[in-house]
Amino acid sequence: MKPISVDGSRFVDAQGRHVILHGISMVCKDKSKGYIDDWSEEDFRKLRQWGFNVIRLGIIWDGVEPNPGEYDVRYIEKIREQIRLAYRFGIYVFLDMHQDLFSSRFSDGAPGWATLTDGHSYAPTALWSDAYLFDRAVQTAFDHFWANSPASDGVGLQDHYAAAWRFVAARLRDEPNLIGYDLMNEPFIGSKVEEMVGGMFTSYGELAAEYTGQPAPDVEQLFEIWSHPEQKLQALSLLDSPDAYRRIMEATAPAQVVFERSVLTPFFRKVGQAIREEDPDGILFLETNYFSNLGVPSSILPVTDVQDRRDGQQAFAPHGYDLVTDSEYVHAANSGRVDYIFESHERTRSRLEMPMLIGEWGAYGESELAEEAALQVQRNFERLLCSDAYWCYLYPEMDRYSSFNAVCRSYPMATSGTLLSYSYDRDRNAFNMEWEEDAHAKAPTLVFLQNIQAAISAGLRLSPMTSGYEWSSLKDTKAGVLSILPSGGGRRTLTVG
Repeated sequence: MKPISVDGSRFVDAQGRHVILHGISMVCKDKSKGYIDDWSEEDFRKLRQWGFNVIRLGIIWDGVEPNPGEYDVRYIEKIREQIRLAYRFGIYVFLDMHQDLFSSRFSDGAPGWATLTDGHSYAPTALWSDAYLFDRAVQTAFDHFWANSPASDGVGLQDHYAAAWRFVAARLRDEPNLIGYDLMNEPFIGSKVEEMVGGMFTSYGELAAEYTGQPAPDVEQLFEIWSHPEQKLQALSLLDSPDAYRRIMEATAPAQVVFERSVLTPFFRKVGQAIREEDPDGILFLETNYFSNLGVPSSILPVTDVQDRRDGQQAFAPHGYDLVTDSEYVHAANSGRVDYIFESHERTRSRLEMPMLIGEWGAYGESELAEEAALQVQRNFERLLCSDAYWCYLYPEMDRYSSFNAVCRSYPMATSGTLLSYSYDRDRNAFNMEWEEDAHAKAPTLVFLQNIQAAISAGLRLSPMTSGYEWSSLKDTKAGVLSILPSGGGRRTLTVG
């Protein structure tokens, strides 16, 4: 059994406690480094001091299978070393088969031999991710992957991919802190994106005409606007209203429904079944089509086995990014759009009846202005009681940027029962929590506190006050953990500060 498993809509640990997974993505995309960064014990110590209990650890298909059917054991062993470093600091790991723009020929992901472009050449765009929308080589490579076109050895590309996952699971499944597998980072629809973007731009043009009283801009004009960051930011002002934003996003939904139901879900099933041949217990983390990161309602279905029975260990793992992400205006994320994105994800999570972990959010980098944008996302995590992995680990000093005030935060790590609500206000150093304690619980409820000395000074109110508790500081940091012993079950509340 894995140390973390799925129980209905919750992640639970071996003691049956409701777990919030809170962590960070770590991935090396640099082929010249062998897709392995030089993270050390000090990096993992920092992650623990910041309160992270999980790492979304990237692996690259090009690193796993550099030639058709030939796997790089040395690469996997280096990944094992990083998993074991995390274990030394009490941090869980799930593996993320990462890609950006599909291929190592364009960015990172698939090997060159698995990148079929029908002669189209890749041309980088000013904003790297716009290549998804505009670059024919990137789109064609995805088209061949989704069609399971044969590689040079006659084996389908998806079949190779599933076999690579099977190899990874066979090698790493027994690591005691490995909890699961993120099947593909941000799977993209391919050339059918033209239908999605066409629907989105047509709907936007109609909206612009309604607001301005001027003729609607055509799709070609809107493509041009979208390619210039300042013009794009100005255009986005029309989408500050959640209703307007919903209208634009839902215009892309018809094409996405077809893709996620008829292409992406069967792909997840294929990969999931390959992993299950080697690891019956690891959680399968299911992402959505790229556009669902922006709030387009997802239509994915749960993974099933060869007899069409639902797999019991799977979780919904969408990403959450406003339209200004990856630009110099990342700090200008609109709160209404952000709330809509997470509400859309919650509707999908509820339909799927799974726990949710937001596999990426943030991407604030070195922005000095992104604190409020980050806090808005934090409030959504608290409201939805979901887990998360911040994008991404940059360097040990990343905590000097203001957005980190929402990344390193107080939260309930493990609740002996069912967590009902929690919130953290850094300015007041105030933490509140309510839970329904399991009457048979024996393990303590654990709360990570970002500033434990300030919490001790501010005082604690616990109801009912029939059980003991203990403060413990983490070495070389202000942070610590509050342990609350079980009191026999029932409704409990905690207020610190």
